[in-house]
Amino acid sequence: MFGLDPAPSYHLARPPIVEALGQVRFPVLARLNSLDGIAPVQDRLERIFPYMKLEQVQQVSLFVGASGSSGGENRAIQTWRFTDDSGWSVIIAPDRATLSADQRYEGFSQFADHFYPVLAALAEGAGVSRAERLGLRYLNVAEIPLNDKGAWRQWFRPELVGWSGSEAVADTTRLLTSITQTHLSAAPVGELSGPPVDIQALIRNGLIPAETMIPGSQPRQPHHPAYLLDIDLFIDAPQTFDVEELSRQMTMLHDQIDRFFFWAVAEEGARYFGRELR
Repeated sequence: MFGLDPAPSYHLARPPIVEALGQVRFPVLARLNSLDGIAPVQDRLERIFPYMKLEQVQQVSLFVGASGSSGGENRAIQTWRFTDDSGWSVIIAPDRATLSADQRYEGFSQFADHFYPVLAALAEGAGVSRAERLGLRYLNVAEIPLNDKGAWRQWFRPELVGWSGSEAVADTTRLLTSITQTHLSAAPVGELSGPPVDIQALIRNGLIPAETMIPGSQPRQPHHPAYLLDIDLFIDAPQTFDVEELSRQMTMLHDQIDRFFFWAVAEEGARYFGRELR
């Protein structure tokens, strides 16, 4: 996907991540709407996700108006939410399962250790036989200090920030919002040749005003202006619901996201986020 070297092993003391999301979609299974249908899945997830509740989830899409005001389109769907005491959750709907880690996310190996049992529970407990879409998304929201409103311009590479973060915008001009959305598609090559179709990326980045509604497993709104870096890679095509293969593809998607994020953070940003190479 990206013409970038693999990212080295590193740790961020103050990471901007607010949520990591892994999702698999599959053909609708009506039985997952009922307690009887979800019970075999719950039995298989109880060790790592001991709590389950039924809830109505609002699906929200990001929208920022010309005036800087924000809102979104939303609709409610019925889902089952499984949680633990460490900020992990998985939401299961009749046509998808979404694993979520909050800002306490510590690394992909931990994420993979949670995603694999979810796939296995769907295959063994719900009888899911086909995956229609597999995706991994990292939602980064770096809130900007009130005493240094221009700090975000140095946190990320100028190629990412673009002209709105350059001297083209006068010092006396207030930048209210600047969002860029980039959609990429790349054929898998070499060791990435397993996925059945092109791999796609959807990247949203830019300055957002306070109280912008940001979609995730649960919509959130930063209290201050922030720089958004939302990286979403996915494989959008039917394939056999093979737990091992889907797990391998998820690892491949993470490798590409990690390359891009490491490249995107400038040296000043590395200092601000407390990056340490391991």
